[in-house]
Amino acid sequence: MQIQITAVSDPALIAAATRHGLRRPVLAARLVGWAFLLLAALSLAVTGDLSPTLLVGGAALAVLVPVALLNHTARSLRTEQVTTYEISTGGIASSNTESRHSYAWRAVRSVEHLSGQLLFRMRGARLLPVPTAGLSPAEIEQVLGAASANGLRVRRFA
Repeated sequence: MQIQITAVSDPALIAAATRHGLRRPVLAARLVGWAFLLLAALSLAVTGDLSPTLLVGGAALAVLVPVALLNHTARSLRTEQVTTYEISTGGIASSNTESRHSYAWRAVRSVEHLSGQLLFRMRGARLLPVPTAGLSPAEIEQVLGAASANGLRVRRFA
């Protein structure tokens, strides 16, 4: 199997992949932030004193950390250059005029089929979104089948 895709990153697809890929850490930060804010409110109700540490920490975790995490990740995934993605029996590679990255299947944790793209989750929390606009449904299934054959978890959200 050798599938090659050449595309420029679509900001809407990158944003969707980032939101999907980081939904757990973002939710965790928001929940902890809201818990801090609830503790600050309870502290105010019980003692009459407002804890600035809980208030600022809660606001930062509930709002600032998720926004910063999502923006930083989306910015790191976005490129204005034409990128070529190669998916083969050995793994996946991406290359443009500045760099080339190649990953064996054992470096990939899972593959998720999102609307318009495949999201490869690498070890170490790295994400590699690959647009599927140039692929037929049979080719997408071939990629997902190769991932599954290499022991990866495959999920479909499209």
